[in-house]
Amino acid sequence: MKSKIPLCFYPTQIVFVDDNPDFLDALSTNFSKQFNVKTFDNTDAALRYINEYQREAELVANGEKPKPQGDSDAWVKQVLTHKNVKRFDELRIREVSVLIVDYSMPNMNGIEFCAQINNLSIKKILLTGYATPADAVRAFNNNTIHYYLKKNDENMLQDLEAAIHQLQHAYFNELSSSLKAEAIDSGTPFFADPQLARYFEETCESLGVTEYYYLTNPSRFALRTRDGDNFSCVIYTEEDITEHLQILQEESAPKSLYNAIESRKHVPLFHTADGYYEPGMADATASIYPAVHVSGVVNYYCAVVADTGAIEAPAIKLSKGSLH
Repeated sequence: MKSKIPLCFYPTQIVFVDDNPDFLDALSTNFSKQFNVKTFDNTDAALRYINEYQREAELVANGEKPKPQGDSDAWVKQVLTHKNVKRFDELRIREVSVLIVDYSMPNMNGIEFCAQINNLSIKKILLTGYATPADAVRAFNNNTIHYYLKKNDENMLQDLEAAIHQLQHAYFNELSSSLKAEAIDSGTPFFADPQLARYFEETCESLGVTEYYYLTNPSRFALRTRDGDNFSCVIYTEEDITEHLQILQEESAPKSLYNAIESRKHVPLFHTADGYYEPGMADATASIYPAVHVSGVVNYYCAVVADTGAIEAPAIKLSKGSLH
């Protein structure tokens, strides 16, 4: 289980490089159902491809970083539609996040290959057959590679799958770290709360989520599944609930609406500019949804809402495994 939630996740490419086409075919067969896989049996072609689609070191270039907009989530929209993020456009699936390369190849070995990758954000896994442990350890210690596995190990495929998930998660955490520092309230605890991360990960796994993006007002993640369905995962803290209750009281909202939210058994998802209740809303109680209580560093109240309405909490069957 992961202890942090990245601001976003989308189906980046996992690139395999090996001079043995049969081995590449076997890897593709094993991993293409759950990952966006591309294979190369030629190191020159692989280097050209990877370096052509490199990402800048920072998510957004200096001078283009959005600034917080108070109660508006404009900064989020600006970032997530920036060319470097490629939200929902076809280029995002050509962005390389993890590279798996064989050590022993004709023109250059795997460590030499990794040293020529321009994009330092890409995570690299070395498969060793003939490399001595010292070779791999040195490459790991100087950050040329991030993980290494022996090809002839009995559990190599299972270990490789786990390593890809782990490094892909690390890739997106690093990608969003500068954004969190720039535009997320430093008091927001849930990005690094293991208990909430577990709830979020298992919810994504249950729904078959392949990409998600953090939005504000209220704090939520826009989720997209492998079947193209869209959901919102709304996350409230006690402080958030208190703010909503105060506004409901100030705006003389219906007592039934106030009581439902005060009970913490329901949370709202009001489709207003700032995410809060507005007087005159038609059937405002239709915009509240059954809440799941997650006890972490603080208390969280969460709901998963489909485009067509809420998913009842019991219908979300949490399962083992991970999205990334």
